Amino acid sequence: MSQANVERAIKAWGDAMPDWVRVLAQACDATSQRVAAERMRYSAPVINQVLAKTYKGSLEAIETAVRGAYLSETVICPVLGDLEKHACMDHQRQPFTNANPIAVKLYRTCRGGCLHSLIKAGTSGKEST
Repeated sequence: MSQANVERAIKAWGDAMPDWVRVLAQACDATSQRVAAERMRYSAPVINQVLAKTYKGSLEAIETAVRGAYLSETVICPVLGDLEKHACMDHQRQPFTNANPIAVKLYRTCRGGCLHSLIKAGTSGKEST
């Protein structure tokens, strides 16, 4: 199995490489950056930038997605109960829809001060994730 992504991450991050970046790089080596990105609900270019330590967005959001998708970490969602962290992040990124009452409740809860949300209360959420 190739270690190209792990080696690239080590070169970019050095000794300060967080554990979740190593897990992400290993997942990319086991499949591909595209497959790893899809599992986390991100794009392959974002994953590429994280491994290269050039990503300008929220590393906290990426870390949460990695921990949910690859380390099986969960949160207790006030609306849905036990939820994988990457699924929580996915709900936070959803635009408003009144298609069903759960979607409305999730939108409001994610933006209303939920302790798992990376969205600042009172914003649309586009600024944080």
